[in-house]
Amino acid sequence: MLSLLQYAMLESCIERGGRCSRSVFIDQFMRTSTAQKRHAQSIVTRSIERLIARGLLAGYGLKTKEKLFIQSVRITPLGRRTVAAIQKHKQKLLPFAK
Repeated sequence: MLSLLQYAMLESCIERGGRCSRSVFIDQFMRTSTAQKRHAQSIVTRSIERLIARGLLAGYGLKTKEKLFIQSVRITPLGRRTVAAIQKHKQKLLPFAK
């Protein structure tokens, strides 16, 4: 199950052609949340790491012995299928009169 933030991240990756930077997610999150900037960064980073662990995103950046510094992400084919399945599930059928 994906959170609303994670779903929005996957959708924004698809809208931007499959690859986008981490700052896009932070800006998007700050527009809808009242969290402080430093808290927003940690929330977004945690969500990105969880999406990478599930195989929905691929991360690009620097990896040190202790920490991973994610600079940009790319959506994987599994991520695209997941977003398509969620959008199909959310699609409402219109009540057409016969």
